[in-house]
Amino acid sequence: METHKPTEEFYSLFQFLYDFLNQKLFDKQLPACMITVTRKTNTAGYFQPERWINDSKIKSDEIAINPTYFDLYPLVEILQTLAHEMCHLWQYHFGEPSKRTYHNKEWAEKMQSIGLMPSRTGEPGGKQVGQNMKEYPIPKGKFIKAANKLIEHKKFKLLWFDRVKKEKQLPENFQGIENEVFLSENPVYLDLNLDDRLLQVHQNSDIEKIPNKRGKGKYLCEACETHLWGKKGLHIICGECDTPFMWVEPEN
Repeated sequence: METHKPTEEFYSLFQFLYDFLNQKLFDKQLPACMITVTRKTNTAGYFQPERWINDSKIKSDEIAINPTYFDLYPLVEILQTLAHEMCHLWQYHFGEPSKRTYHNKEWAEKMQSIGLMPSRTGEPGGKQVGQNMKEYPIPKGKFIKAANKLIEHKKFKLLWFDRVKKEKQLPENFQGIENEVFLSENPVYLDLNLDDRLLQVHQNSDIEKIPNKRGKGKYLCEACETHLWGKKGLHIICGECDTPFMWVEPEN
């Protein structure tokens, strides 16, 4: 019987990914950090500076990755999320993070320097700065070259998938009949010379579904970061800056 050590396999993979991207995209400039798992709603990952400390008073930043999306999106997006958060870590140590706008111009320029284009929509033409941002690979950029080398490594076989999903998190084409591996049809990945294995979506049928909860959720003003709670579908204008509030997440 094959013996697995899930914790060791999972975290050794992400330590390897962090070190590899640090070398290829950041010239080994970034300090080591604590990598954790989060299931925070509507969040693929996040960065928090100096979140951890040990008995020697050594502090460590944190990068959190959400495993909920591992088998709902192509593998390349796991790498994109990690690189995205590493740019926040870079900015904290070597740049000037904004107090109001989480993704500012300096962060956006750093993203582009490593081969990722920031976009509010995740597609060409989207805003490059703001509170909530996605990204996509830049053709012939450093990120694509690094990703194509990474997928060759056997450590990718150590990836574990979260099998508990809220119904609203499942894609429309989810069948739940049998395990399936298919290529992402997202047009943003066309003609990028990405290895097909990076575009694979490992759709797992062995999923435990959690019914969606109805109730209140959080709204956010992207301009001044004021937030409030209310039922979904409200049309609210911020009285401070005359900006529409955006629905962010349901109440847990």
